[in-house]
Amino acid sequence: MNNPITAVLEPVIYSEVSAQFVKTYEAKKLSDKSGADWDDKTNPLLVELKREIKKHYLKAQNYTCAYCQQKIVVDHNGAWDTEHIAPRDSYPSFMFVPENLCVSCKDCNGAKSNKTVLANRNRRSFPRHSKDYTICHPHFDTYSKHIRVIGEAVLYLPRTKKGQALIEMCGLLRFVYGFADYEIADLNFGSKVIALGTELQNAQSAFEQIAIAQILRTMLDEGLRGAALKQLKQLEL
Repeated sequence: MNNPITAVLEPVIYSEVSAQFVKTYEAKKLSDKSGADWDDKTNPLLVELKREIKKHYLKAQNYTCAYCQQKIVVDHNGAWDTEHIAPRDSYPSFMFVPENLCVSCKDCNGAKSNKTVLANRNRRSFPRHSKDYTICHPHFDTYSKHIRVIGEAVLYLPRTKKGQALIEMCGLLRFVYGFADYEIADLNFGSKVIALGTELQNAQSAFEQIAIAQILRTMLDEGLRGAALKQLKQLEL
């Protein structure tokens, strides 16, 4: 976990050619727009526009997922998904709105999928305020105000209802399940227990104390179980 996004995003500024493409698309009737328009690989203008979008947000987000805050620095852009915060299938009119775009890791993108994020699902014009969204929005919210991330365990603690909604929507508990699967023989086990113990002492609320204590308990229980099974297998040999 390095350099998490702590402030709102800088929206992409389209090149002149791409801006004209977007203007033409947005002038179309709603009935003529579809989320599938994004997948048209035969239009070189669209292909270049999508390249601009991904290139901008990878840099603006410092190769950090807008939802889980995991940093993945790779040369192959295929490791990332361009994310439509309000899903393009549900809101094709918002498809190229800069503030509706970011990049996310494939796991978060897949978990979020087409889930609704708008407080008013029937919005026709693009909502530009934090209160219009049920999750913390990469452009309109500061992530750390809604979710506290404990780096050692990659544990996500919600600070607001919007933070809780994002944790649930993007399946961020997947990191906790992976972290808990340790064996006592792991050389990093002790340091991680100490780090979590420090976090427990510094917990900012009763809820955080319970959450951290639970992951510690799970980690220790699974660690002891794994070590015992390992010893039994060695005795059988």
